[in-house]
Amino acid sequence: MRSPRLPPDARMNLSAIDANLVVALDALLRERSVTRAAQRMGLSQPAMSHTLTRLRGALGDPLLVRVGRQMTLTERAEGITARVAALVQELKAIFDERPPAFEPGESTRAFRLAASDEVQVLLLPALQKLCAREAPQITLHAVPLGEVRIVEALRSGEVDLALGAFASGALASDVRRTELQGDRLVGLTRVQHPRIRMRADMETYLAMRHLRVAHPGGQDPVDELLGRRGLTRHVAMTVPHFLVAPHVVADSDLIVALPKRIAEAFAPGMAVRTFEMPFDLSTPEIVMAWHDRVHADPAHGWLRRLAAQAAARASQGGRRRRRG
Repeated sequence: MRSPRLPPDARMNLSAIDANLVVALDALLRERSVTRAAQRMGLSQPAMSHTLTRLRGALGDPLLVRVGRQMTLTERAEGITARVAALVQELKAIFDERPPAFEPGESTRAFRLAASDEVQVLLLPALQKLCAREAPQITLHAVPLGEVRIVEALRSGEVDLALGAFASGALASDVRRTELQGDRLVGLTRVQHPRIRMRADMETYLAMRHLRVAHPGGQDPVDELLGRRGLTRHVAMTVPHFLVAPHVVADSDLIVALPKRIAEAFAPGMAVRTFEMPFDLSTPEIVMAWHDRVHADPAHGWLRRLAAQAAARASQGGRRRRRG
């Protein structure tokens, strides 16, 4: 029999239809009974009757009509039964699906890291060793932090992980961050410097010719500290990267202020040594940043874990001693 149509204005917008309504429709079409559909859904019979009313309004069709003592499906309901069943199965598959387990030892993925030059010196050696042990087929691509607009790069996937001393407010709300480590500044000079020994007093320090590593977007922290005290130093040269500084210092009487772990990384292999400056000055914390869209991805979680381990090793002075 042809069932009567409900008026078009009884239909509801798609935005008002939730997944439970679709599941209830599937139960009604399968059971052809409000009572049995309610039992299937774990609802009361009045609640299922109310749901059927909503579905009739949404679809503009009675769906279930009484024929004698039984309920039967309308032609419209018969026509959509298979499609609704398939839709429910697809919804179930979507919500039941979980990302595949990440197996580092078998993965051939490539990750792109943006990091400042000093962070690359400190963390990449340890990070490479950890990767070689856990995931020998994975590739890490490191790019200078200054070559990318970091928030846009994280959002687009151009960069998977960023490591650097990000200023407060530099990262957007959809970028997650965690602090890895801090450091303090020490002086670096050539081994045979005529005036600098293990420690320099303020008078000696200010009398020296200084090398300064440029700090993009902000004043040098040493100059800021001296300025607050009404003091100045003679900066004879500026360089754009920490990596250049030890080479210049090793072949001159210039002195430079560097993060302690950076300075100590160069001292054993070059004719340079560290000395204590006449003031205490901490460096900004190294921050690890990533985007919300990769937060739950197992592979990215693994990468962040290894980066944190590499930072911990760097803060402990690099390689651990082997026992036995």
